Amino acid sequence: MGADRGRFVRPMAILSAVSSTDEPPVVLDAPRPGCFLCGRPTSDPSRRERAWVQASVAGHQVLVCPRCQEERPDWAVQLDRCESCGATRLSVVLGEVVCRECGFVRGTSVEPAWSSGA
Repeated sequence: MGADRGRFVRPMAILSAVSSTDEPPVVLDAPRPGCFLCGRPTSDPSRRERAWVQASVAGHQVLVCPRCQEERPDWAVQLDRCESCGATRLSVVLGEVVCRECGFVRGTSVEPAWSSGA
């Protein structure tokens, strides 16, 4: 016991039995995400190119490619806006729309709980 002092000892793993007759998992071909406006498949932008914009439209997560951001002056018109600060930088997390600017979660009260006396 003296030699193990100060060292982390990993507990033994518990393994479950696997049968060779088990069906292999089914891998579904999910559609590759693309630009909400033009359908362009996602890609890593070059250093000189704008980044893809992550936003929300009707409560669904969408991406807007750098080309559409440059070529379409009205590209942000269709995006949802934060009810609290008006920003378009929204993410959909576990079904909730969350503002990445101020942290507001859609469907919650705009007025902070501490100011209402609750």
